[in-house]
Amino acid sequence: MTSPGESAVRLVFPGFKVGWDDPEDALRLADLGVGGFCVYGGTVSEVAEFCRRVQERARTPLLLCADYEDGLASHVNGGTAFPSNMGLAASNDESLAFEKGRLTALESRAVGIGWVLGPVVDLATQPLSPIVNIRSFGADPGLVTRMARAAMKGLAAGGVLSCIKHFPGHGDSDLDSHLDLPLVEAPRDVLAGRELAPYAALAAEADSVMVGHLAVPALSGDRRTPATMSEAVVSGELRGRLGFGGLVSTDALSMHAVAKRYPELEASASCLRAGCDIILVPENPRQLAYDLIRLADSDPATAGAVERSSRRLAEAMKTLEARQAACPPMDSGSVGCASHREAAARMAERCLAWGRPMEGVLPRTFAYFEPDEGFPGELHGKVFIEELKALGFEPAAKADAGAGETLVAGLFVSPRAYSGRISYASEELGRLKAAAARASKTVAVAFGSPWALAGVPEASASLAAFSASADAQRAAAAALARKLTVAGALPVALDKR
Repeated sequence: MTSPGESAVRLVFPGFKVGWDDPEDALRLADLGVGGFCVYGGTVSEVAEFCRRVQERARTPLLLCADYEDGLASHVNGGTAFPSNMGLAASNDESLAFEKGRLTALESRAVGIGWVLGPVVDLATQPLSPIVNIRSFGADPGLVTRMARAAMKGLAAGGVLSCIKHFPGHGDSDLDSHLDLPLVEAPRDVLAGRELAPYAALAAEADSVMVGHLAVPALSGDRRTPATMSEAVVSGELRGRLGFGGLVSTDALSMHAVAKRYPELEASASCLRAGCDIILVPENPRQLAYDLIRLADSDPATAGAVERSSRRLAEAMKTLEARQAACPPMDSGSVGCASHREAAARMAERCLAWGRPMEGVLPRTFAYFEPDEGFPGELHGKVFIEELKALGFEPAAKADAGAGETLVAGLFVSPRAYSGRISYASEELGRLKAAAARASKTVAVAFGSPWALAGVPEASASLAAFSASADAQRAAAAALARKLTVAGALPVALDKR
């Protein structure tokens, strides 16, 4: 019979960076009895080999997970890159969200990942949020719910578990929880009609929920306790009022919102007692496992929480097994295959939206400018430029537009963990405005945050591609060349500050 301590270890899911971390350490953690790993990085073959080795080593099947929010290319070299959630929302086509989910699931399963930590259902209500932005389907709860439901169905059809995140809603904060504890101060009635609405609508269908490391005093009763460690938030709101009975994961415990405030055992035990089940990516998983064994074997409250969480993990594993049994087997050779790449390219063409439509046609010669540090030595828009050249244009990458010359500005600022910002620095913005002021006409193209377009008030036209992928860059080039009709609509208001 499994002891509470042994069961507690199975709720620990260490992170593993393929090509960086030592596989032998992971195998020893599998020997210790962890329940899964959160896998980052690597090539297709490296991820597949890692997943195979740890599964073979484990005494019971592992639940392997990854943040493949925009397909395997989010982390894996060789995976297919799909449009961002905000790009999909711009298309307003749920079938695209379904197909993105289904193909992501097929590629995930092919390398051994059974639990995709997505889709994001945070609302993009705060333009200065450094961590949500284009990961969100938009600012409207109804649109977010519709698109997320389609994505969830696609992931299920492809044979994996999904995870809606980050409860109770990370979008209305201008702080990255990788760096510190965000504070969301909206009152309960506002949260109910906004941030909590997608969770309420999707609770009966969701495979799992990830709770974010953010303080929400309207729900928790204080301004200092992360939602992950709050019984009022997890057990009271998510499991109680919304009725969610499935698997609940913390966000990564190594994030500074928790890691720099609490000892790891204290944080983990608090998360379990609050109603979370999976302790995701602790900083020191081996030490945490030993500490949890001692605590669960000696503390009845922790043992009770572990027992409840163990049942939910077992149910999730049964769901995954049934789902995979109903799907044809996959192998890593299918990852990034031609049919998946073609589907992604077709999606990208649908995931464009004008901020300000372009009148007339783009001149054959024009100046191309990126405000990012390092320009033009480090060009983010290489694919964009090459595609425009292939379409008969002659762009010149330079900081100065000549007299009477058109300027095309490529804007690549995007959400990035630990960066702490989602807008250009003042020096970069100054370069952008100066370049636009010298040009006779400016066309701004955002390959990340659409709000970057608001930093170019001089632009006569602006286009949002919502992604820096090669497909998005080619689609944007085709749109400027009038070879592609832009049919999407912005799912956020660019003038909101």
